[in-house]
Amino acid sequence: MYRTVCLFIFVIMNYKHNKEKVIQKGIELFWTKGFYNMGINEICKETGMTKGAFYNSFKSKEAFLLTTIDAYGKMIVDHIHNQLNNPYLKAFDKLIELYTNMLTSQIEVNFKGCFVNNTMSEMGSLNNSVAKLCVKQFSDFLIAIEPTVKEAQLNGDLYNSISSNKLTEIIHTTFFGFLTKSKSTKDSGHLLMTSFLNSLKK
Repeated sequence: MYRTVCLFIFVIMNYKHNKEKVIQKGIELFWTKGFYNMGINEICKETGMTKGAFYNSFKSKEAFLLTTIDAYGKMIVDHIHNQLNNPYLKAFDKLIELYTNMLTSQIEVNFKGCFVNNTMSEMGSLNNSVAKLCVKQFSDFLIAIEPTVKEAQLNGDLYNSISSNKLTEIIHTTFFGFLTKSKSTKDSGHLLMTSFLNSLKK
């Protein structure tokens, strides 16, 4: 009986571990190829799953996409929090560092842009479920960044004539624009982003 229970626990833990790997692979696949340029056969081949196991775990290709978007969004929010947690920098300098690092990191991923931004562009007007989740992820990014923007305003380093929420949205939307542009130009755009942030100083 004890051996059976241990074996069951091992299978559950192994399934969770493998599912996490599959989700990470799914992020890579959708991020690189998009949703419509890839079928279930390719997903199963790249993840090592059988079709039966895939549909048992994710039900559909769209459900798999939604799972990967959610996982990616949480990963980015964690990254933002870590980046903005530097106790040695002023709030404004934290923002400069955050956006510089996120834009220059595009060199390492061959200018693939942001997975959420890419998916919004590809599917935002075609699939309501995907659109809603992408908007939620974008909002989560803003929520993570807004306290630092507000602190920079209180420090007198950013304009305070508009709310910190609205200013954060303007800043991050501009960042998304540079990400989209960088996919074509192969230029990270971090210097322009820094100039933009400096233009918002009081």
